[in-house]
Amino acid sequence: MRICTFNVNSIRSRLEIVKNLVKEYDIDVLCIQEIKVENEKFPLIDEEFECVIHGQKKLHGVATCSKYPIEKFQKGFDGELNEPRFIYTLINNIHIINIYAPLGDNYAQRFEYKMYFYDKLFEWLEKFDFNNEKILICGDFNISHTSLDVWDELIWEGEVTHLPEERAILSKFLDMGFIDVIRKVYPNEKVFTFYDYRGGAVYKKEGLRLDYILVTKPLFEKFKSLEILTSIRRKRKPTPSDHVPIIAEFEV
Repeated sequence: MRICTFNVNSIRSRLEIVKNLVKEYDIDVLCIQEIKVENEKFPLIDEEFECVIHGQKKLHGVATCSKYPIEKFQKGFDGELNEPRFIYTLINNIHIINIYAPLGDNYAQRFEYKMYFYDKLFEWLEKFDFNNEKILICGDFNISHTSLDVWDELIWEGEVTHLPEERAILSKFLDMGFIDVIRKVYPNEKVFTFYDYRGGAVYKKEGLRLDYILVTKPLFEKFKSLEILTSIRRKRKPTPSDHVPIIAEFEV
C-alpha cells in the first residue's frame, strides 16, 4: 500500500502534476494539503479514487483520496477554528490523519492558533491505542523539528516553524510512540520537503522539512520503502508546488 502526502499549493494549479504523480508512482492513498478550492469544485484526479474533501475558496483545505474503500471519515475537528485543516479516514484498517497545520508567526495571534490546533489534535488522538493500532499522521506540519530539518540553523534559530515551542510539538509525538518515517530512513542527513520559490532555493539545497509521515509501531513493522520526490519540485514546467511529494510504502 503506497501512501503519498503532498502540499499541492492549489490543486487546480497543480492538477497535471498530481495526475502524473498518481499514475507514475502507483499511489494507493493520496493525502493532499492546501487545496485552495471548495468541495464542489475539487477536480477529478483519477477515476479509481474515492475522495473525502474538506475545502474552501482560495485558502487552506485538505483532501484524502483512496483506491481502497474508505470505511470511515471525519472532516474537521475542534482545533480548526473554521479553517479546513483536518481529515480522518479509516482505510484498510489504518487510521489516517491528514493535516495542514497553521503556519503561525513569531509569538503573535497566529502562533496562539497554532498551539491551540496542536493541543486539540493531541486531545483528539487520546481515543487511540498507540501500542496496538495502525495509525498514520501525515501532512504539512509547518514545523522543522531539528537542525537537520533546516538548511541553516543560524538563520532559522528563533524563526517561525523552528521555534522551541513548535519543535517540542514534534518531540511530543515521538514521546507518544509515533515514529518519524523520514528520520528512520535518514537518521543523520539534512532532508527537506519545502523550498521557497525565491532565489532558486531548490537548486541551492536551501530548504526546510515541514512535511511528515508519523506512524505507530504496529504500522512501522509493515514499512517497506520511502521516496522523497525532490525531482518533481525541481521541474520548471508545469510550475511545481513549493513542497515535495513524499511516498511511504507498507506491506498491508
